[in-house]
Amino acid sequence: MEDKAKEKQLIEVALKTLDQLKFSYDKSEEELESMTAYYNKREKMFDEKEWDYYNVSFYTEYNEVFGEAKLCTCYIDAETMKVKGIQVDHGVWEIIYNDKGEAKNKKFISPSFPYNKQ
Repeated sequence: MEDKAKEKQLIEVALKTLDQLKFSYDKSEEELESMTAYYNKREKMFDEKEWDYYNVSFYTEYNEVFGEAKLCTCYIDAETMKVKGIQVDHGVWEIIYNDKGEAKNKKFISPSFPYNKQ
């Protein structure tokens, strides 16, 4: 991303949301410094609507049982600047916000079923 201040803001939005949800991610200095944001224009998303968004990818914490960290992606709505979803291996966690605008819960969206039926 060309605008470093905007990119930093987007990464902070993603990390704040992950922390509010107590989502496990690699918090090492090296990983945090390597995070980047990318802009995507008018793509059909998990909610079956087209919207402009930024994506910020991150790794989960290393899992000793499975022996690896997983790559995940935060989808940040370009209009509201809120994380709308977190892409994981088998679908997307749609983020649910409270009245104060804090991420408080998540709902799993499976690509196998229509969005409006979940």
